[in-house]
Parts: sequence; structure tokens; C-alpha cells
Amino acid sequence: MMDMPVANLLTYKFFYRVLYRYVDAIHYPTQFIREVFEHHAGETNGYVISNGVHKAFKPRLAPKPKNLDGKFVILFTGRYSREKSHKVLIDAVKLSKYKDRIQLVFAGDGPQRDNIIKRSADLANAPILGFHPREELIDIINYADLYVHPAEIEIEAISCLEAMSCGLVPVIADSRRSATRHFALSEKNLFKCNDAKDLAEKIDYWLDSPDEKERCRTQYIEYAKRFDFDYSMEQMESMLFDIIKANDEKKTRKS
Repeated sequence: MMDMPVANLLTYKFFYRVLYRYVDAIHYPTQFIREVFEHHAGETNGYVISNGVHKAFKPRLAPKPKNLDGKFVILFTGRYSREKSHKVLIDAVKLSKYKDRIQLVFAGDGPQRDNIIKRSADLANAPILGFHPREELIDIINYADLYVHPAEIEIEAISCLEAMSCGLVPVIADSRRSATRHFALSEKNLFKCNDAKDLAEKIDYWLDSPDEKERCRTQYIEYAKRFDFDYSMEQMESMLFDIIKANDEKKTRKS
């Protein structure tokens, strides 16, 4: 719950008391959420393993549709919910020197859809909203110019990892309540959380710097390999074998 720390604390403690203290191990998708949970519940037998990015998300040739010629496509993928802070991205575009050429794409759906449309009413280009099948989404990622992740609260953000795996350079909110900030490879890939002006400056920087963006693209493709789905499943399997072995050893000692 976004602005209710006491409720969140009680929730963590409740789930630990009724469930997690009885399990042999806990899978955490990021070190961030492990630290948050253990801060409230104490040390656990935890395994940090990404949920993994499907191998289909990779760089490929995907020309921009004709209706987007001459525009800078900025993508955000995810649920339309309050904590995703779409409004910050919309306000940043209004402050950008490229505001007349920027085309926002919000790939997803959710309860904030109407609010996004209202907030975007005075943009030069109305945002493109909607859910896309995987193959279509991969094309959008590959022809987009920038990925912006303004979310204030996030446990892992597979959507951001998918964009990075295709080589799309991200600009990410530096929220202390978001694991996604740890994916930034430089300060230029971060902006001050809920600060539309700072985000606008970062957007303009990357749109002004195509050569550096291309170098950063290569770095992100390499970096994202560690989140490969198959590798994550190998780690999951290893976790299960660890637990089985530990339980077998307990039984042996008892006997």
C-alpha cells in the first residue's frame, strides 16, 4: 500500500508469522525485496533469483510504422496503476524540448487508464495505449527510441528487463522503494523520483546523444544476459536440490 507504512509493516509481519517462518526457503526476485522483507521479519533462508526474461526478447530489425516517422517513440510497459507514476512521464514530455516530436506508448492496461488520457490531453501527440501480444511488443521495443520507467514502487520490473534485453536504453526513477533503480548502468539512466523536470532533462540528453545511446545499448544487451529465463530456471532447480539435500541430512541426523 503506497502511502501506508504501518499497514505494510503489519502485512509483512502477518505473512511471516502465518507462513514464511515455516518454509524451508524463500525465493526473492531481487536483493532489494529480500532486504525489505528481512528488515521486518529477520534473517531468512533466502535465494535471490530473477523471474527471468523470455529468450524471445532480443534485438531484431523492426522499422517504425509510417505513422511514427520523424517521431521519438518513448515506451513504458506495465500495469496502469498509481504507483507506476505515469503522470511523471507525461509531465516530463510537456517540459521536453522535443515535446512536439515525442510519441508516448503505454503498453498495458489498468485502472488509471482514464487518468492517463486526461493528463495527456494537451500533448502534441496523444499517447498510444493498449495491451500488445508478445511478438508485437518485441517489435515496439526494437523500434522505440527510449524506455522510461517512472514507477515509485517495484519489486523487479520484468518489463524493464525485457526492454534492456532488446537493447532499449532505459531511464529509471531512483525511488528507494523500487528495485528497478539498480538496473541503471550510469547516472544518466536515473532521474529523481517524481521529478518531471529532471526526467525531461534526461530524456533530452539521450535524444541529443545518439552515439552514446548506441554504446549504452550494447552495454545493456550484455548486462541483461544475467536475467535470462533459462539461467533463472537453472538457479531455481539448484535451490530445490539444496532444500532436498538439507532435509535429507536432517532426517539422517535424527535417525
